[in-house]
Amino acid sequence: MNAIESDQAVAKKRDYLFDRIGLYLLIFVILVIVSSIILVLPYSNTYIGDYGADEIYLKSFVYLAVVSTAVLILGVFYNIMIWMEGRVSGADQTAPPARKFFVSLGKLMRSVFSKDFGKILRSFVLDVIFLRKFWSISKVRWIVHGLILFGFIGIFLLDVITTVALEFFDSRSFTEPDGWGKLWIRDFGFDLFGLMIMIGLAGAIVRRFVMRPKQLVTGAEDVVSVLFLLVVVLSGFVLEGIGIASGIPGHESHEMYSFVGYLFSAVSPAVSVDAYAQIWFLHAIVSLALIMYIPFSKLFHMFAAPLAMQLNDIVKRGEIAP
Repeated sequence: MNAIESDQAVAKKRDYLFDRIGLYLLIFVILVIVSSIILVLPYSNTYIGDYGADEIYLKSFVYLAVVSTAVLILGVFYNIMIWMEGRVSGADQTAPPARKFFVSLGKLMRSVFSKDFGKILRSFVLDVIFLRKFWSISKVRWIVHGLILFGFIGIFLLDVITTVALEFFDSRSFTEPDGWGKLWIRDFGFDLFGLMIMIGLAGAIVRRFVMRPKQLVTGAEDVVSVLFLLVVVLSGFVLEGIGIASGIPGHESHEMYSFVGYLFSAVSPAVSVDAYAQIWFLHAIVSLALIMYIPFSKLFHMFAAPLAMQLNDIVKRGEIAP
């Protein structure tokens, strides 16, 4: 090996090291920021508040939320690094995944700050949120995926709105029995989006186990994913039904708003506040387990595939964006 080749090899190793350090630093910063946000909020108003339940449930939930979120973030980066092992436009195909990641990230940022951002955003919303390409492939598949996706997005947004309203602004409209936030967001909104997920899951079960399209292969992982989601959603409605039947503070509502919860309350037993807190904590553990499971399951690819295809198009635009 001559001096030039030696210098090139040293430079390549140095770049690889810097890319790896940069990637680990980026992941670390994201983990610190997200974990700090989770830990700093009291959640005493949003979840099981100060009405007699043992505070250990709430503290345990917060710590487990940090762990599950960290696993989710690391799992997402794990999948990204697998994708980066493939061909990346504008990067040497022998380059390590970390180098390809930063090349793609640079192009992505270039596209975002380009004059075509409006077109990019419109295409992103249509293809990732409204699953436009699925509509042209199969209307049934679009409805099933759409109900599940919209349901999750809706619940996530309402959860953020509720947490901010209660923990930052102490909004009484989210706690008073007749407050608009309590009725329309905490009661009606969560029930509506939860019901959307249940209908979507029911459609997925019918499609996979009754209709059985020839091109659709159903494996054990698909069954586990569907059942996992179903357990989380159903346990949430069971919890709401028990809260209504037991007169737990925060569950006072009208049937027209908590329309699904009231159906479950008709067959739910009345329990003590501490028993309700234990059931809530069990539901929380299952929900957090689902969060950790998502990056390593078919669920991730179901949601991430449209996003990955759209991001790939955005990255390619970054090559020519001014």
